[in-house]
Amino acid sequence: MSHETSTNGTTAMRRRDFLKSIGIGSAALVLSHAASRSAVAAASEKPPNILFFLSDDHRDDILGCAGHPFLQTPTIDKLAAEGVRFKNTFVTTSICAASRASILTGLHERTHGYTFGTPPVSQAHTEISYPAMLRDNGYRTGMIGKLGVNFVENAVNHMFDVYMPVDRNPYFHEMPDGSLRHETDLCCDHAIDFIRNNDADQPFCLSVSFNAPHAEDADRRPGEGHFPWPQSVDGLYEDIEMPLPRLNDPDIFESQPKFLRESLNRVRYYWRWDTPEKYQTNMRAYFRMLTGIDKAMGRVLAVLEEQGIDDNTIIVFTGDNGFYLGERGFAGKWS
Repeated sequence: MSHETSTNGTTAMRRRDFLKSIGIGSAALVLSHAASRSAVAAASEKPPNILFFLSDDHRDDILGCAGHPFLQTPTIDKLAAEGVRFKNTFVTTSICAASRASILTGLHERTHGYTFGTPPVSQAHTEISYPAMLRDNGYRTGMIGKLGVNFVENAVNHMFDVYMPVDRNPYFHEMPDGSLRHETDLCCDHAIDFIRNNDADQPFCLSVSFNAPHAEDADRRPGEGHFPWPQSVDGLYEDIEMPLPRLNDPDIFESQPKFLRESLNRVRYYWRWDTPEKYQTNMRAYFRMLTGIDKAMGRVLAVLEEQGIDDNTIIVFTGDNGFYLGERGFAGKWS
């Protein structure tokens, strides 16, 4: 079945109906090749597994399959090539807390009411979240990594059979043997354990929610301080001159309204992009974090194949919001 996106944003099967049919309540960048087949499978067949990857502060154009000239994301590119890539997909609130609440519930912020500094997501909205609905219908559900949303008491236990938070601050976690393991790799280690330990007769929905490539805001040191990358990508992109951001002319910044010129978008520009040296160092580090995610995802997908369940698993990949990489003299995502 073809799901080519047309210029008006519709598909052969409407996107909201397609996502509803697989239990995902928000827009996705990439769906695996198994999605088309599984979404329309006969009711008598085993329900498909769902594996949902979410990155943090990851722009939609920073992917190999989106035409980036040198970023290495072969795992995600393969999903896009063999599946469906939604090219006209938007978050409704470009702040990680509100956006992640929308992804979980399928609701706009004005409906679920959650962002930084607000009360938790209500019980009623928790009950219609995709993990709660799937769990109520026989799925084993898991959340690994960054949840990023506050829920009312015991709501997380309603949504997830397995909840394993893995946070940054710091990105590197000390292991029992004294070694350090990056958050990205640790998330995928736990995801592999979840899949291998799943009962073959029970479908699962596993959400793997990375902190990367979110900056380590408390550490302003360029490179491995502000954007710490996994050891698996050490040295990557070192020989590439990072292209300057589009809309880089200072006159463009000066043309912005005063509230933006004095906003957190500008404050964090000085943390990340304000000198040529800092820009080059931090961009390389940011890209390494993204390739680190791609490599770790590849390990998880290999286990699906090892277990013989790759043909009956829907794989979804998306980001929680876009991100200024120096454009217009800004950083962050709040505008």
